[in-house]
Amino acid sequence: MAAAVAATSSFSSSSSSSACLQCGQPAPFRCTGCRRGRFCGVRCQQLLWDAKQGGCCEEAGPSPSSSSSSASPSQSKAAHHSNGTAIDDEWICLMGKDSSPGLDAGSPGKLSEQEAQALCLKQGWGGFVTWRGMTFFRARSPAQLLRRESIATPGAMLWLPAAPLRAAPGDPTLQLPQSLPEVVQPGFLPVDKLSKVTESQMNERFRKLLPTVLKDAQKGWPGRSKWTFEWLSEHYGDEEMPVSDLAPFFQHCDRGIIQTAKVTMREYIRYVLGEPNCLRSMQHSEEQVFYGNGWCPFLEHPALLADVSDRLYCVRDSIPRGDGPAKPFNASLTKVFLGPAGCVSRLHHDTYATHVWLSQIRGRKQFICYHPEDSKYLYAHEDSLYDGKTTLFDPANPDFDKFPEARKARAYSVVVEEGETVVLPTRWWHWAKSLTPSITLMRNFVNEVNMAEYVKISEQVHKAKQQQQPSPSSSSQR
Repeated sequence: MAAAVAATSSFSSSSSSSACLQCGQPAPFRCTGCRRGRFCGVRCQQLLWDAKQGGCCEEAGPSPSSSSSSASPSQSKAAHHSNGTAIDDEWICLMGKDSSPGLDAGSPGKLSEQEAQALCLKQGWGGFVTWRGMTFFRARSPAQLLRRESIATPGAMLWLPAAPLRAAPGDPTLQLPQSLPEVVQPGFLPVDKLSKVTESQMNERFRKLLPTVLKDAQKGWPGRSKWTFEWLSEHYGDEEMPVSDLAPFFQHCDRGIIQTAKVTMREYIRYVLGEPNCLRSMQHSEEQVFYGNGWCPFLEHPALLADVSDRLYCVRDSIPRGDGPAKPFNASLTKVFLGPAGCVSRLHHDTYATHVWLSQIRGRKQFICYHPEDSKYLYAHEDSLYDGKTTLFDPANPDFDKFPEARKARAYSVVVEEGETVVLPTRWWHWAKSLTPSITLMRNFVNEVNMAEYVKISEQVHKAKQQQQPSPSSSSQR
């Protein structure tokens, strides 16, 4: 079966119903003006619009693919992925966003996402907003305009069809690179790269708080050859995943600045591979690349663990495995990170005093790390409840005028190559950047070295959450 993210030639061209109005080639995109005609890309749409002196392609009459505005969405889909999924089914959800409030087609009440999407396509509306369980349709503006005029609105979610956004022109200078050079700064210290490490040797490195790169941790993993972007798109393309242009989320300073969207994996991989996608026109700069660092698939798709592993051969992990009550928690600690070259994880250390390992299934990734003892130099913003720390200091572009104490911090740098795994002990600060398109398997974990700290923090969190809940007696008096 052909990969789902193949070029436009992978779409069905046997029927004239999906032909581009300008060149006659397979046309996966609807006209962003009338939503009736079809084009193979933004270039052909612009050529036809220019020929009509700014008019819409609708003036040429309905395209062979067009159905009446009252046709159901399932009847109007002509272009399909190679796995049979119609391209017009794709949607993007801009989280924490609203657009054109007040200019809507009314609120029909509580609808499921699928019901709202079907009604929106049927009526030809630009999109819809969900807020506090209600649905508000945006009827007077096309999807591109709704996206451009979106505003930060806590709790709201702006849903837009992806097809017109794929055709939206982006900044032509913002091309995703295929590879980037390693960041080099004076004074970087190396990280040991080791093979055939025993469990006792690794535990000793944890006790001494030494970072390690394991060269052989992926030995025997079928995913080393199996997991490509194309394979993930073909087999898990319908998975919805959050992507953000700032990662990880810094609660104290990112609100109203960060762009976070929920898209299908299929759509995000189009972005990674440089194919027509709905994210490119949203990218602000080369430094703010959309990063898919929130896919946690192993509870719903445990078969994926046959390709990789949530345990390393020499690393003791005390979280229970199996089908017991700890199964959801265990699965939540292992994630898959995906992204193009240029994805950055800003400097931070993980919560709950956990250790972390990150294994490069695809691509190269550079890590710049700092010992926990150097926290006092890194201008940390501390999450006192969960024991996570973040900082705005950028080790790749250090501003020592703004952060003068950071000169005293010892920076360790290492490029983790494809097939290698970096292991960082508890509270180690780390910054990471994908030097090529990258697929990373990540796991947080505890063992005897950090178990006491982990339990202490967990108990603090549990106590704090209990105190936030109203007591039964007080709630009954209201």
